[in-house]
Amino acid sequence: MKLVELHTKADQLSGSYYLGYLVYQSADAATLISLDDDANAGGVLVINNQDILTSVDESPSLAYCQHLIDEGKSTDPFALMPLNQELLKTPLTSLSAASQAALEKDLVVNITLTSGIVYTGIIALAGPTEIQLKQIGDDYELDPLCLVIPLSAISSLELNAPLNKLWEKYQAVKEQFAGQNPYGLVELYLDWLDDARFGSCLLGLVLDQSDQFLLFESLNDYGQLESICLVNREDVVHESVNSAAIDFSSFLVAYNQKNEIFDPGHLGKLAQSLDHVPTAREVIEKAGKQLVSVDDYELAGENLGYVTAVDEAGFTIEDPESGQEVSHLFENVCALDLASTELEKMREFLAAQNQ
Repeated sequence: MKLVELHTKADQLSGSYYLGYLVYQSADAATLISLDDDANAGGVLVINNQDILTSVDESPSLAYCQHLIDEGKSTDPFALMPLNQELLKTPLTSLSAASQAALEKDLVVNITLTSGIVYTGIIALAGPTEIQLKQIGDDYELDPLCLVIPLSAISSLELNAPLNKLWEKYQAVKEQFAGQNPYGLVELYLDWLDDARFGSCLLGLVLDQSDQFLLFESLNDYGQLESICLVNREDVVHESVNSAAIDFSSFLVAYNQKNEIFDPGHLGKLAQSLDHVPTAREVIEKAGKQLVSVDDYELAGENLGYVTAVDEAGFTIEDPESGQEVSHLFENVCALDLASTELEKMREFLAAQNQ
């Protein structure tokens, strides 16, 4: 199987793309075993040929994935490959065939439309020209009403995605987690100026706090430890300890701890080694030649780079790829990673580029 990067019309606005092993490509669709950003196994992805813009054999992302594969760091943490292999015994050479397979096995699917809209749910009817989908809502409940989607409007269909597999397992035990919050998780909403980020939150556990900062364990979408970070208390506009997302995340934490995949980056050791909650300035001054990741109140997205200058008011970091420098005021720092899987990924990425 060939490792490829596919770009589709549906992903033009977001700038995203698909990575994975190309299993086969028919006259109608390309079928991949998808890989995530860490080159770990995802589900089976069937992409409409008419929506594919380009297929790339060489790119920085592919080089990074190949580097992880060569280092033996590409794994299957959620045990997806057995079902992937079973699904691929029946050639999924079209969206119609993929939707029929999902219906027969009662699988949760991700459906991306050519417009870029993504729906997640269970297929109730798979016809020759359309499917009927029961969506999973923001409350993690299945809508009894069906959404009718023409096959011609679909860019891609993913079966056996990791988060969907976990949702299926959650259904059997969700009453055990409803309103319980056994791990003391919290949602932190910050006052980002970036409209795309405002309204989103950090979800995780407050480990400690000072007058200025929270020491926070942040979780990823799969309930795994993603970063140990400082969060500026002045930028927290709302907190929640009771929500559908916390119920589901509590299940994910329990599942990951049981399966020994909660802390794949071994970040917890850092939190245990700290004898106080540092300030942002302390972290930056000690960064040296290490990468840092900064969430700035005034800037869009995360800013990652090497510290090139520090003064009383703030600091400057240099992007490791473009060389562009960005200055930050200490008072504008919303969050600052002490350690994270994202920083480690960038180190691996840069290592792959230098090979």
